[in-house]
Amino acid sequence: MMVIAKHQTPSPRIDPAAFFKKLGLFVADERPIMEPWRAANAAWRAQRRAQIAALGQRTDAHIRRYSRAKKSPAGSSPPQMGRRRAVWCVELRRRFRSLTEAAKFVDKSPANISQSLKRGVRCGKYHWETFDPQKHDEGHARQGA
Repeated sequence: MMVIAKHQTPSPRIDPAAFFKKLGLFVADERPIMEPWRAANAAWRAQRRAQIAALGQRTDAHIRRYSRAKKSPAGSSPPQMGRRRAVWCVELRRRFRSLTEAAKFVDKSPANISQSLKRGVRCGKYHWETFDPQKHDEGHARQGA
């Protein structure tokens, strides 16, 4: 025996607003409740973006203000950025081709020689100056090792 299914017609679409109005009820719609929340969230996001932008501007201003290159004191030479800087030993009247060479001679760190140059103090029993060919007479001086 063969069963034939009846053809069902699709149920008509019902408009919820019309249906609730016919019954005398309000439409169950979440949008009126959610709208103030969405507006509050959008306002918070806008305020937060403004705060972050203001913080970025303050940070940039702080960096520009406090990260300026420090001016070297009068009479001192500017940093050489990795280049060799000849130094002069005052007591020995001797020229060294670099801070490292002078530091090896006195068995100290090149940073110690650099501090001696900046502050005008001794390092390893000797006073050090940045070599200046016009000031220091190389003709009578010995060349460093």
